[in-house]
Amino acid sequence: MNNSGVFVGFFSFLRQAGIVLGLGFLMSAPTIAQERMMIVMDGSGSMWGQINGVTKLEIARQTLRQVLAGVPDAMELGLIAYGHRQKGNCGDIELIVKPAPGTGAQIASEVDKMRFLGKTPLGAAVKFAAEKLRYTEERSTVVLITDGLETCGVKICELAKALEEAGVDFTAHVVGFGLSKEEGRQISCLAEETGGRYFAANDAAELVAALNQTVAATISEVRLIAKDQDDNQVAGVELDWKVSDSSGNIVFETRGTTAKSALKPGEYSVAVSGPDIAGGAQFTVGKENGDQVIYVPVELNLLEASLDAPDQVAAGAQFAVSWQGPDDERDYVTIVKPETREGGFINYAYTKQGSPAEIEAPDELGVYQLRYVHGPSDKTLATRKITVTAVSASLEAPDEIFAGAEFKVDWTGPNNRRDYITIVAAGADEGDYNDYAYTSNGSPAKIEAPEAPGDYEVRYVLGQSDSTLASLPISVKPVSASLEAPDEIFAGSEFKVVWTGPNNRRDYITIVELGADEGEYNDYAYTRNGSPAKIAAPQALGKYEVRYVLGQSDKTLAFIAVNLVAASAVLSAPESVVAGEVVEVIWSGPANRNDFIEIVEAGASPDARPLSKARTSQGSPLSLFAPDEAGQYEIRYKMRNNGRVLARVALNVE
Repeated sequence: MNNSGVFVGFFSFLRQAGIVLGLGFLMSAPTIAQERMMIVMDGSGSMWGQINGVTKLEIARQTLRQVLAGVPDAMELGLIAYGHRQKGNCGDIELIVKPAPGTGAQIASEVDKMRFLGKTPLGAAVKFAAEKLRYTEERSTVVLITDGLETCGVKICELAKALEEAGVDFTAHVVGFGLSKEEGRQISCLAEETGGRYFAANDAAELVAALNQTVAATISEVRLIAKDQDDNQVAGVELDWKVSDSSGNIVFETRGTTAKSALKPGEYSVAVSGPDIAGGAQFTVGKENGDQVIYVPVELNLLEASLDAPDQVAAGAQFAVSWQGPDDERDYVTIVKPETREGGFINYAYTKQGSPAEIEAPDELGVYQLRYVHGPSDKTLATRKITVTAVSASLEAPDEIFAGAEFKVDWTGPNNRRDYITIVAAGADEGDYNDYAYTSNGSPAKIEAPEAPGDYEVRYVLGQSDSTLASLPISVKPVSASLEAPDEIFAGSEFKVVWTGPNNRRDYITIVELGADEGEYNDYAYTRNGSPAKIAAPQALGKYEVRYVLGQSDKTLAFIAVNLVAASAVLSAPESVVAGEVVEVIWSGPANRNDFIEIVEAGASPDARPLSKARTSQGSPLSLFAPDEAGQYEIRYKMRNNGRVLARVALNVE
């Protein structure tokens, strides 16, 4: 089996397991519930590596295109990529496709257009994906596809534990594409800590085992028969049957006095209902061939329920619904449009959580219906009319702000659970956002202005529907910066850069080769640490530029050219000294933070252990102790950061 086949097989397994299709892992959820899922795609440069003569990126593109073609339109699927736009930038993470129904073709198309060239900030990308799915408020799943390990300093296992603790029901599945077993062990904790699974995409044996348990499972004929509380078979009554698998996917629905279907081995649940009849059961289909008969217990009495709630509720608000009813483990109270079909829902709460149930009103105004729904049968047992009324909000912010600056927005509004304040280009589509702050964090909200100057608007957004409740025009003004640094700098030395600029939260000073691409960097210092900034020059000689970089977009705001020249030093010391006495050394040189003067045996290697040494930060002259044994030695000026010896003089010890 080639590795392309392995990767296709992995997605086939996920499709069978209900992971990629995302139709739910919880049987207790209403069966029409759809899972919101985010694919996190590795766009790092290592994806140009080949497996059996085919690049990993091409295998990934072909496989995604094939698999996504079979994803149901109802599945809410999104795409985040990292390392696909800029080299060496740990912040190169982008939400390319927002989770929405029917996005399979769009995701495949976007992956086809991706460039693969950057670093591997997979930890930050997974956290970003979780936040976009609002994992602390809603059930969410992330599928990470990576051919490398974290390269941006995030501790993956600690991140996984934090996501699991903070998430309502967060799961991460990890595809290690071409990773070794040891590399797989280093990243598998992301899946294990969150209840997900780790898949080695080049492990044919594990893939075959998975397919044998799903795709190649034996089919059995199963007959379902309803029996009442007196153990009598229900006859002469048309019943509605609904069978779901262990992931909550509806396997088949039918109507009749009994039901019959071919099923693969696995765990199932059946719900049955009819006139004054309701019931259900869980059952297991074994691996052996042959027919199976499942007797499903039902109650012949009429199920009843009642609801009590306000006549009106504000849009998006939480409100209480008192209820009475059978309180089956899967019963729930929901709010819907009056014309919604049986089993439909918008927001809901399970009755097992107690009465009153806490329900979130929709954002859209109008007349709605509260329903008590019998979970096993999806039948409505009670209804109540309720009207969702208008809410309002107000915003106060400066008329003008500087690009990239953090600013405050005073607001009033409903402060519903997921409402937020954001800034977008004037006239942007509903649901667009840049930086944002949840209203739950209080007023004023603190958000960061975009770096592109222009006309914008601050919005109060209802989080449930991403619709704008209030907006305020605001102008983002351009910013400038200036830099001062020596024209010539010793290669490998630390130097100071005096700067002025906006000093936004993530702005930084760096040094790069003259004409380097935007976003490239070597050593750097954040502007928040003050002026002058201290950075280390590269080791290679030549023409460079010092840059003031806007951290939000990695755009260069100002730069100056500098020349890196070879470092040199001069030493002056006695030619001969007595063993053990103090040797005074007068020196000049780059005086980097960790440079030092040392005494070693004559002809010793550059990395030889010094017999005596002192840091240049102590000034000139320096005092060293001569060795205790007579012989030929040398005094050296040594650069700490690269081990280069810049100067040496002979020393005779008598």
